[in-house]
Amino acid sequence: MAYWDLGMKHIVDVDGQLLAIDADVIDTTRLLEKANRPTDSHLAMVRAGERILLQPRQLIRLPADEVLFFETDDNTVHYGDHRLAA
Repeated sequence: MAYWDLGMKHIVDVDGQLLAIDADVIDTTRLLEKANRPTDSHLAMVRAGERILLQPRQLIRLPADEVLFFETDDNTVHYGDHRLAA
């Protein structure tokens, strides 16, 4: 297992804020708490330029050999929450 210079196993980025996390698995609500973001914010994982919307309390496995990037977006609209008028 690779440890970073900070003595933590995992590094994640939430809205440009780097966080060192020792746990191998974390849920989205706890990740938002650690980043001092509102826990009801929408959280998306950014991979290869694609935003993958995550569910509240969804478990995320943190790899030890890469930095994961996350973004919050309070304006994200879930499909089905709004209906378009014809």
